[in-house]
Amino acid sequence: MRLHYHAVRRPAPSVVLLISLLAALLAWSGGSSAAAQTYVAAPTPVRVLLAVTGSVTVSMAGPHSGVVDGRGGFFTPGPLAWPVGARDGQLVVDGHEIGTSLVLDAEGGTLEAFGTHYRGAIRLSAVGDEVEVVNVLDLEAYLRGVVPAEMAASWPMEALKAQAVASRSYTLVSLDPEARYDLCATTDCQVYGGVEAEQPRTDDAVAATTGVVVTYGGATARTYYHSDSGGMIASSREVWGTSYPYLVAVRDAASSTPHRAWTARLDAAAVSASLVAAGRGVGTVTALRVLETSESGRVVSLEVAGTGGTTVIGGSQLTSLARGWGLKSMRFSMQGPLSVRGDGWGHGVGMSQYGARALAQAGYDYGRILAYFYPTTTLTRFVAQTP
Repeated sequence: MRLHYHAVRRPAPSVVLLISLLAALLAWSGGSSAAAQTYVAAPTPVRVLLAVTGSVTVSMAGPHSGVVDGRGGFFTPGPLAWPVGARDGQLVVDGHEIGTSLVLDAEGGTLEAFGTHYRGAIRLSAVGDEVEVVNVLDLEAYLRGVVPAEMAASWPMEALKAQAVASRSYTLVSLDPEARYDLCATTDCQVYGGVEAEQPRTDDAVAATTGVVVTYGGATARTYYHSDSGGMIASSREVWGTSYPYLVAVRDAASSTPHRAWTARLDAAAVSASLVAAGRGVGTVTALRVLETSESGRVVSLEVAGTGGTTVIGGSQLTSLARGWGLKSMRFSMQGPLSVRGDGWGHGVGMSQYGARALAQAGYDYGRILAYFYPTTTLTRFVAQTP
């Protein structure tokens, strides 16, 4: 499982893809994975931040085109490598300032950057003296590099299909035309590995569910997911303070995973330093004590004692600190002053990937798996209108 804390970030305001239903939605029927079809405008391409770096070389093995500052375009018939840097808000190629942005498109092929190949186009933008590198590509092509990076390609096909639909829905909710990019390529968003990550079985899962999304009330649902809930799925309200009717506490389907019953010994010096950095210093930390847990057993309030006093930490600050301390999840208890025992990996909201695997092994199809983790939602397949 690559995704551990991908949604430690709070749900941020974003453009939710509203699907205007032109036909009655087909509700979950006995857990069927059938989906109603609705015709909508094709979604905009997905923009994935790959890096912000001092320089980058983008290589193409075949013909490619380029556009500078959204105006000047060109076409190059053969292989070429573009070494690009930035200076004072201008992109620099071979020592020459060329503009603030450059979009390179492989014309159906692939581009290489940082040793990885990508489909679609790469947009380079000057940000001061650094280059912002963004991969711009079709949604379904993007998912080919996401699903195998998030779930092992050897897992049951119905679990892979559920992951494809959850990732597709999560992506659409994340599209934000006002932002410079929609998603990052790490666990802070969804892990995206480009062409090298693609696998035949996960390609099949993406293709078999093309256009299928999870919806609630006619809008794409916020399909958060994580590696392992530790036995109990958390509600969005208890983790982020925002309630969604389909992100509720339910018992996980997985009974045994590699992330159950983990232990950790906290380093007093490291914990002390992190508290100072967070403005909550208490001298040298001597003990931690759980004050309050949520309905799913996750720690929401923690008392930290030190040589200089005590402090009580909660909310997103506690989650961020715990992540920095190396704790896999917030479902933990203290077994000693600095000894931790916990269960699960990740924030615990929405679909548990190990739980999806367990349900698939029990004979559930992907529709029933998604209904289990996102109750009261509906599957909808969007089909792009032809002009």
